[in-house]
Amino acid sequence: MTNTHSAAGSAAGYQYQADYCLYALLLDGGPGRAITLELHDDVAWEDDGTPLEKLQIKHSVNATGGLGDKSPAMWRTIKAWLDDGQAANIDGPALVLVSTGTASQGSAAYTLRATNDRNPVDVANKLRKAAEGSETQDPAMQAAFAAFKKLAVPAQNAFVSRITVVDGAPTIVNIADAVKDRVWTHLPSDTNKHADFLDNLWGWWRGRVVEMLSQRYFPDDDNLREAVTAADLNAKLIQLTIAYSDQGLPEFAEFDLDYTDKALAGLDEEMFVHQLGFVKVHDRVVRRAIVDYFRATHSEVKWLERDFLRGDEVQGYERRLRDAWDVLFGLMLTGLPAGGSEDDAIAAGRKLLQDVLTAPAIRIRDRVDQDFYYRGKHHMMAQGSDLGWHPNFKKKVEDLLLGAVTVQ
Repeated sequence: MTNTHSAAGSAAGYQYQADYCLYALLLDGGPGRAITLELHDDVAWEDDGTPLEKLQIKHSVNATGGLGDKSPAMWRTIKAWLDDGQAANIDGPALVLVSTGTASQGSAAYTLRATNDRNPVDVANKLRKAAEGSETQDPAMQAAFAAFKKLAVPAQNAFVSRITVVDGAPTIVNIADAVKDRVWTHLPSDTNKHADFLDNLWGWWRGRVVEMLSQRYFPDDDNLREAVTAADLNAKLIQLTIAYSDQGLPEFAEFDLDYTDKALAGLDEEMFVHQLGFVKVHDRVVRRAIVDYFRATHSEVKWLERDFLRGDEVQGYERRLRDAWDVLFGLMLTGLPAGGSEDDAIAAGRKLLQDVLTAPAIRIRDRVDQDFYYRGKHHMMAQGSDLGWHPNFKKKVEDLLLGAVTVQ
């Protein structure tokens, strides 16, 4: 049964605007270009807060909606632009109607396509005739006709001269493929990794969409930006290109959790946390360690499962980390005073932890810059007691395990 009150169409339209915004940035982005969403218009190009080009996005899932001289999509767009008070301003922002539908041949919309010879005077005449000859009872259409006819002819011509129509745009069903076609030079050579690459790109974009939509409500939040620049997108594509090459590793946003997330529940009882407890670190250090451990363990599993990483690479990396730790551990033992107290041992272990975790990260690959993996990998090794922080960590781990067995 069809629900005539379903919001699915509207929801698809809003989703499409967000998706098309990324597509537009890939299509027309260049040095200094910045794009916004639902700020100056559905989508807009801006310069330091001033709109240069305003896009109205009209979506139809089946892409059959025509753009004739009396089409609702055409006139509702015109009405939206007339309402901004700059209709007669020849120097106002460029106006672009993006539609998944097709402009009817010979129509005003057809003439306004970027690929055609544009004749604003002819287009204004066609729109004026459509407005004057319409017998529609639709209040929205009547309001749009009235607003256009209210303009003097020179103002109509000036207004129309700023309009460009982009028809036949990809629908929400195939815009993902359109985006893929625009980034194909960045995709990894292994086609099995294309889906992961694109998921990562779209995940990043969803975050930018949330920022753009939230910024107007929290204008004082410096972490929120009202626009995304072509440079932002280019930097992300370069980062992904490296991450999905043989020199890097991709990050997975689903593993970047806050300490309060339920997925981390229970990790505060793990051995690597007890190892931190042996040297009495602050709770803030423990919280950071739990997040790094979670990200490192889950990322490593996914890297191995999806052939981003080989098992022998992990083993070699562990050896390198253990060797570096062993040097520092030996130096720590050397510096301990003979017959030193437990407080001396705790202070020395805490210093070792600081030296290891704040040192320049040893990378598993040259272009891997995920420092959480370096830190988290140490906690993974501490979990298995392959290394530790307290000078007597092996004895303390053994006593803890024996105590746990006794309790059982």
